[in-house]
Amino acid sequence: MTTRSLPQEPSQDAGISTIGSFVQPKSIAIIGAAPAEQRTIRGSLMRVLRRCGFKGRIVPVNPSYQEINGLRCYPSISAAGSAVDLAVVAIPAEFVCDVVEECAVAGVRAAIVISSGFAEESAAKARLQLQLTEIAGRTGIRICGPNCEGFYNLVDGIAATFSAAAEPTEAAEPVIANAGKVAVVAQSGGLGFALLNRGRAFGLDFSHIVTTGNECDLTAADFIEYFAGDIESRVVIAYLEEIRDPTRFRLAAERARAAGKTIIIIKIGRSEAGRRAALHHTGSVTGSVADENSMLAKLGVVVVIEPDEAVAAALALVTSPAATGKRAGIVTTAGGAGTVLSECLSAAGFVIPALSDRLQTSLRPTFPSYGSAANPVDVTAQGIFTGGAMQALKVLLEGDEVDLIVFAAGLSSERSVPLDVDALRQLAARSSKPILIYSYTLPSAFARSAFWRVGLPIFAHVRDLVCAAQALRAAGPREPSFSVEAGMPQP
Repeated sequence: MTTRSLPQEPSQDAGISTIGSFVQPKSIAIIGAAPAEQRTIRGSLMRVLRRCGFKGRIVPVNPSYQEINGLRCYPSISAAGSAVDLAVVAIPAEFVCDVVEECAVAGVRAAIVISSGFAEESAAKARLQLQLTEIAGRTGIRICGPNCEGFYNLVDGIAATFSAAAEPTEAAEPVIANAGKVAVVAQSGGLGFALLNRGRAFGLDFSHIVTTGNECDLTAADFIEYFAGDIESRVVIAYLEEIRDPTRFRLAAERARAAGKTIIIIKIGRSEAGRRAALHHTGSVTGSVADENSMLAKLGVVVVIEPDEAVAAALALVTSPAATGKRAGIVTTAGGAGTVLSECLSAAGFVIPALSDRLQTSLRPTFPSYGSAANPVDVTAQGIFTGGAMQALKVLLEGDEVDLIVFAAGLSSERSVPLDVDALRQLAARSSKPILIYSYTLPSAFARSAFWRVGLPIFAHVRDLVCAAQALRAAGPREPSFSVEAGMPQP
């Protein structure tokens, strides 16, 4: 069998160009394709690709069919005629290496290996994975996977995945106005698309979801580096069981920091149970926690524990300016909510300073005498109607006594919200301070929509809000790194 010669070591820019071509293919072959109506992974690949609006050429490859969903089906990739940009491989593991080799000979530029049964299964199967690595190095074809769930390029409508989370819903997903987009890179397919699903529920807008699985060739660092330079992506969330290429990861993180973007990492490996699970999941050998935390701290990476914290951190970073310090101001319509926020923010390293006599004197006339003008500023429920809440927010945003503001209110009504959100947005736009909204009741769809319309997210859980505040503090000039582990009390 004839193969292409070993390529020259690619430059950094060449690697970025390769990833760009990978996530923006003009033609896609599905090897092992099945009819879209078939409730299998192979059928789902065809269904999701078409439903998400891919406009390029689709090439089904399966010797068992002559036609699939109105498209001619080929017995092999070499029989497909003109070369395709990307092959999605979903066949038994023992046939994958031969098929990827055939793809390389046929001029296919890249392959996603959905198939499982490699290093995550056994040492014997790990040899198959090493064979894939050798094929990539020898022929120049780039491989994502094996044991991955593909990717979804939401910007261009290209869903090379079988994940149901990528399938469009009947109604358009609402997003927070003027918020930046989030890219996700995950060594777990399920977690990668779970972040899409969970993030959308909070109004996040996404650019790409990429899952990398066992990483026989392309690693998470390759994709992070690409998204660091992607104009569509403001924040990158990464789920990592192993940093397989620390040098490349370091370059990617430095590139992101230089571009003013933040990387949020859910990093596995703090516990023996987590390390054991990672080994059986993607064949990952987690590194030294101390060494990795030291590297991530120096690179300005935000480290979180689990997906909801990653979503909360991303939500803050794509909607709010960074916090320049750790002084938090709290404005609340319920004293109990202010007390809880004070406890949790303090435990996370924030300072809740008492406001100056001058500020307190200016605030007291705007709400009932049984409220408090200290910090938290408890304007009471009456303060909504007297203008005390808006005045307190204005004073804190325009003053120099706090670096970050939290507004707490009950937002359960399906008919109204307890302040003028447009006026609040105008106040926030004139200030360099972030403002976070906490609903101490579960927020209604009406309230979420009202705040999202003006670009302000709502947090329904204190832990999420504190994580968001920590991420904004980490993004500021005083503190280059942040770990939820060190910064927050554990449940």
